[in-house]
Amino acid sequence: MDTRKTLEFARKLIINDYNEYIKDIILDKDRPVLKIIFHREIYLYLRYNDYGEYSYTTIFSPNPDDQIRFDNYDDIWEVNTRPHHFHTRGLKKVIESPMKGEPEHDIPILLKYALENIKK
Repeated sequence: MDTRKTLEFARKLIINDYNEYIKDIILDKDRPVLKIIFHREIYLYLRYNDYGEYSYTTIFSPNPDDQIRFDNYDDIWEVNTRPHHFHTRGLKKVIESPMKGEPEHDIPILLKYALENIKK
């Protein structure tokens, strides 16, 4: 599946199951990025590329460190799920990731992390 189709598929999954929490959803026309803005001003960015790489970033506040990120863009982290890894909130630690870079598998897990903070 190409990058644009992967993002469109992810968008469809998110809208179908989580629409009540979403304020806005934008599929960038110039870059392969899907931006979701939740009602509590939490931002979620999904990126895929044609090399099997992905990044899911959730930003909780304007503080540059107040975010989490799942990705496989680099292979430097010594975790069992390498190259898949998770940058914890505050970006102070990298741990194993449950993600695979597949929207059908990843979106429910990703939204669980985001919704835990939206519902607070």
